[in-house]
Amino acid sequence: MRRSALLRAVFPVLICLAALLWLIWGFLAASALLKGGLTLLAFIGSVLITRRRYRRQRPAKTQAENGIYPPEGFTGPVLLVCGDVTDNLFAEAACRTTAQGCYLQVGPTEKLTAFADRLLTREPRMAGQLVAMFRCLPALHQDEGLLRASLKVLRQQVNQLKNLTGYTPPVVLAGEFSGPATPWIVVRGKTSLVCPADEPALTLDEWRRMPENVTRLPYISHAMSMVQQIVMDELAKSDRFCPQVTPFAVVLRSGAINTVADGLWPQWLFRHSSLLPASQSVSYPELWHFADPVLPLLAPYAMPLQGGKTERRVVMVLLFCALAAISLSVMHNKSLIGRVSLDLQRWLAIPMNHYAPKERALQALQQDALVLERWQRQGIPQRYGLGLYTGEHLWLRLQQAIDTWVPKSPSTDGYLIIPEPKPKAKEKKAVKIVRLDSMSLFDSGKSELKSGSTKLLVNSLVDIKAKPGWLIVVAGHTDNTGNPLLNQTLSQKRAESVRNWMRDTGDVPESCFAVQGYGESRPVATNDTPDGRALNRRVEISLVPQANACQLPGKTPTSSPDDDVVQNEMEK
Repeated sequence: MRRSALLRAVFPVLICLAALLWLIWGFLAASALLKGGLTLLAFIGSVLITRRRYRRQRPAKTQAENGIYPPEGFTGPVLLVCGDVTDNLFAEAACRTTAQGCYLQVGPTEKLTAFADRLLTREPRMAGQLVAMFRCLPALHQDEGLLRASLKVLRQQVNQLKNLTGYTPPVVLAGEFSGPATPWIVVRGKTSLVCPADEPALTLDEWRRMPENVTRLPYISHAMSMVQQIVMDELAKSDRFCPQVTPFAVVLRSGAINTVADGLWPQWLFRHSSLLPASQSVSYPELWHFADPVLPLLAPYAMPLQGGKTERRVVMVLLFCALAAISLSVMHNKSLIGRVSLDLQRWLAIPMNHYAPKERALQALQQDALVLERWQRQGIPQRYGLGLYTGEHLWLRLQQAIDTWVPKSPSTDGYLIIPEPKPKAKEKKAVKIVRLDSMSLFDSGKSELKSGSTKLLVNSLVDIKAKPGWLIVVAGHTDNTGNPLLNQTLSQKRAESVRNWMRDTGDVPESCFAVQGYGESRPVATNDTPDGRALNRRVEISLVPQANACQLPGKTPTSSPDDDVVQNEMEK
C-alpha cells in the first residue's frame, strides 16, 4: 500500500519536473547560474509537493479499506444520499446497487465531502459519477430554520465537492410527503413526469386528468409549492462562502408515512388547504423509498472520468511548458532575424567606396555566417527549434551579400603600391577542387544518388583523402531555374548525399566534413545558355585547412581564434 501511494504521489510530479527542466535548459536564454538556481527551486518544489501528496493519500488510503463502496468496475451514477436517512431507507444494507445506479448511505449532510474524498482516494475516476442526493422528510421537521440550516450545509458541501473534484456534481432533491399514495413525480426544469411502477411515464397534466387522481392533486400541488418556497428558495441564496445550488432534478411522492403532529408539512397543508395528512402510517417495502425513475436521467451526466484532478493539472503544466517553449522560440528566432537583418541593412547602407566602415560591416556579416554555418554542421540549438528556425534562408542572404564585396587595392596618396612578391618556396599550393556534374549523379530535382553514380564518385575522389587539420568541404550548386530558396535546399541535400556516401564508403569520421548549399548564388558560367546552366549544376569537393578539423584518435585538438568568436556568438 505504501508503494502504491508513493507511486501515485511521485509519478505526476516527475512528469511536470521533466517538462520544466526541458523548458529551462532548452529555451530559456539565461546564464548557467540562473538556470541552476531555477532547477534547484524546481527540485525543492517537487519534493514538497510529493511529500504533501503522499501524506494526504496514505492515511486516506488506510482509512478507506473498511468503507462503503460501489461494486468493482461500476460505471453508472453513484448517488451519495444525505439528509433524512434515519428511517428504513437503508434497512438492509448501506449500499444499494441497480443496473442504472448505486445508492450509498452518507448520513448527515456535513459528512458528504469526507465520504466522497474516501471514495476518490480509492478510485479517482469516480469523480465524474458522483451525484449528491439530499433526502427531505418535511413531515418529520418541526423547525423551518433548522431545515434551512441543513440546506445551507448542503450548499457548503457541494462547493467543497467542486473544489475536490474540479466539477460541480449533480444535486437531486428527494422529498416524501404524508398523504394519499402516489408514484414518483420527477421535475426537471419545466418538465414534470409521473412515473408509475412498471408502467410508461406520463406528463403531470395527463396524470391530473385521470379521475382516480382527483383526491391526490391537492397534496401534490401543495408539496410542490412547499418545495419551491422553502427548499428551492434557500438553495437559490448565495454569498461568498455558500454559492447557490441549482438542483439537477426534484423527485417527490406522497404516501402513508410517519408524521409528527406539529411537523412542517402538516402545518403547511392545514394552513393552505385545511387538509390533514393520514393519521396512520404504513410500513412500505425498502424499494418504495428509492427514487429509481431519476436514474435514467442522470446516466448521461454521471460517467467515469478519463482523468482525475491530478491528470488535469499535469496536462495544464505540460500545456504551459509547450506554450512557453513556443513563445521563447519565437522570441529567439525573432531576435536572430533582427540581428542579422540589422547587419545586412548596415552593409547595404554603406557605399562601396567607404572601405573602412564597409570592412567592419563585412566582419559582422562573416561572423553571422560563421555562426549559422556552424549550427548547420553541429545541429540547431534547441531554443531556435520547434520548426521556427529560418537560419538557412538567412545564411544564403549573408553569403550573397559577402560575395558582392570587392576588396580595395592597397595605395598611398593615390599611388598604387605593388607588393613585393613572396618567395616561391613560401607560396602555398592551390587547393585542388573536384567538380562533379550534378546531372551525372542525380535525377532532375532529386537529391538521391543514381545507381550508376558510384563509379564516377570513385574515379573523381582519388585525391580527396581525410587528414588531420583539413576539412573536406562538400558544396552544392544549381542554376537559376526555379525558386531560389528551393534551389538552395536542393543543393544542400545533394551535398549531404555526397558527404554521406564518402563517410560510409571510406569510413571517414563525420567531423571531417562541412556541407554547404549555395543554390544559384555562385555560378561559374552564364545561366543564359544551356551549356552554362549545365556547368552551374555541380557538386564541388575540396580540402580546406581548419583547426580542430578531422582529429585523429588520441590527438589533442588545437585552438582556433574563429572557435572563440563562434562560441561567443552562440552564447548571445
